Amino acid sequence: MRLVPISAICVVLLSACAGAPATNPLPADRGHEVGTVLTAGVSDLQIDAGSFDISAEAKQEVVGAFRAELTKIGVPVAASGAPVVLHVTEFKTRPAAARIMFGALSGSDHIKGTVTVAGATFEVADTGVTMMGGLGVVARNVGKQTADGVGQLAGVATR
Repeated sequence: MRLVPISAICVVLLSACAGAPATNPLPADRGHEVGTVLTAGVSDLQIDAGSFDISAEAKQEVVGAFRAELTKIGVPVAASGAPVVLHVTEFKTRPAAARIMFGALSGSDHIKGTVTVAGATFEVADTGVTMMGGLGVVARNVGKQTADGVGQLAGVATR
């Protein structure tokens, strides 16, 4: 009887963990340059899916969350801004029916990638294992992490 509540708590806690972007430190002489370029604005997020078959809906979730988070932290999105590219390095999704029927037992939805912007790179990743949400939640978390990484490089406050 105690296993059910404990396992439920573990699943909720694991699904709530959306990691922060892991940025690579820039040399001191480049930090100011990158920050200046990024505070002037960035272009819309481009997604390089590589060999992965990522649905248009999942891509829209990533881009939508990216735009919303940048607006919230005050970095403008403009066509003439610095290009931002998410290079997807790992991707896994579960069928919706399996996710609903089996929840965490059906595996996980996962996106991991490297973001390049203004000569800087950082990693983003998220994994979802619950019955609720699925790939859409993972995609939104990756979009937010991407925007937060850009914000950190620009020197603006993020979440």
